[in-house]
Amino acid sequence: MTGTTIRGEIRRLTRSGDSRVICPVRVEAVEPLTAHFSRVTVQGDGLAAYRTIRPADAFKLVIPPTGTGSVRMPKIAPTGAPVWPQDRPAPLMRAFTVRAFDPSTRRLSFDVAHHGTGPAITWLNHTRPGDTLVLFGIRREFHAGDVDHHLLIGDSTSLPAIASIVDTLDVPSTVILQAESPAEQALVKGDVHWVHAPPVTGPGSVLEQAVRAYRRPPGRLQAWCAAEAGVVRAIRPYLAGELRVGRDDLHTVAYWIAGATAERGDAERMKWYTQATEQGLDATDPAVLQALEFS
Repeated sequence: MTGTTIRGEIRRLTRSGDSRVICPVRVEAVEPLTAHFSRVTVQGDGLAAYRTIRPADAFKLVIPPTGTGSVRMPKIAPTGAPVWPQDRPAPLMRAFTVRAFDPSTRRLSFDVAHHGTGPAITWLNHTRPGDTLVLFGIRREFHAGDVDHHLLIGDSTSLPAIASIVDTLDVPSTVILQAESPAEQALVKGDVHWVHAPPVTGPGSVLEQAVRAYRRPPGRLQAWCAAEAGVVRAIRPYLAGELRVGRDDLHTVAYWIAGATAERGDAERMKWYTQATEQGLDATDPAVLQALEFS
């Protein structure tokens, strides 16, 4: 296999630590996009460290434990982990995708899916311009390898990531995307196979059925899939087996776990990372972590 791959480039950037960001940011605007999505814009001088910008770049936003108010910058341990004051409840971390970034103004926008209930939705409903938060990033999630065609699969939580990917592609692509209403169609450019349905979970979902109806084009195919963990677990072997997507050209992500909190999801991901490290595997290799998580 020649040329760049999504696996190789994510591994390279992860190893290099390029664009590692830990900084305070200030909320500048919250804009409703549809009944199911809002766009948040934040600004922070520390975002100058965000240098190499790729589609679907992800980060963690630290929000207040009650979902209201601001968060101050913590102390940072030698390991890079935040150290929060012991005399008050620790704030919460939630993952989002960069939708747009302006390096000249250090202004970053991200879209929030109104997915379920919880502290993140409470925060979205109550945050106001001037509130301060803390941003941790950047986690790489995409690179357009040297392929002939892209297949992008996701549910509503991955819509912002897929929208950012589609904006940058210069080779043919097929998008299969679940959303709750037709209003979301305005948020993603190009030709999209829309699956309008409530949030999908587990094997046998309507999103999985749409993927199984897909006819593979000739040439080298790269596939990217992000959705609920059970949905991804059901789709992943079909991509590798029936659609013959090579290991270096396949990237799958569990954006959430049905019936679990975001904290549990983070704990699960840390478990796979720790397991890979203990086994002497390359924990910067996305294929290694995905094989452990979805086996």
